Amino acid sequence: MAFRPTKASLSLAGLLAVALLGGLGACTAPGGQYDKMMAEREVVGATRDSFTICHGHACRLRSRLGLTELEWDPVADLFAEPAASAAIERGRIATAIGIIEAAVGPKAGTSNDRGGTFNALSGNDQFDCVDETTNTSVYLTLLAKAGYLKWHKLEGWAGRGVLFDGAWPHQSAVIVELKSDEPYAVDSWFEDNGRAAHVVPLADWRAGWSPPGFSDNLL
Repeated sequence: MAFRPTKASLSLAGLLAVALLGGLGACTAPGGQYDKMMAEREVVGATRDSFTICHGHACRLRSRLGLTELEWDPVADLFAEPAASAAIERGRIATAIGIIEAAVGPKAGTSNDRGGTFNALSGNDQFDCVDETTNTSVYLTLLAKAGYLKWHKLEGWAGRGVLFDGAWPHQSAVIVELKSDEPYAVDSWFEDNGRAAHVVPLADWRAGWSPPGFSDNLL
């Protein structure tokens, strides 16, 4: 018997195609400078009390919100004592991104965001790599303004993969270790909302790094 697609299956296929094309088109850029990225994505002027995050894929939607002192306390506790090394600070940065995401989720309606882009095509509450890169950069800005980054500076964002080179398009926020001048990707895209980000050498990330066992449903 020949397969006859139903309206439901066609609608689902259309949704997948739109999400796939939109996600790919937005994630293929090679990277750029911090100030330019923040301006282009309209997230300039982040403070703990008032900042903008992106969601809904490719910064299609933006929410302006803030964190209370109580919500910020776990982050402040992380950095209460100066980090003894750059590696320790990177670990704290990774944890802090997850803490901030967890606090932001209920306010922006993004608590159900799942790791990857296509593991949950639920629309406004799901982040793609553009949203994640932007939001992580905003959260890094909050950490920097609070004086918590002693070993690193903000360095914009990086991209990898353009499909025809055999690599899946993706992008990430970037920090640079001050002493060694080594860049690191700060990537929150792989994990569900509220989990720690991954901070890995940018060279490894560009080479296709992903966490062990990670899979996006359409990959």
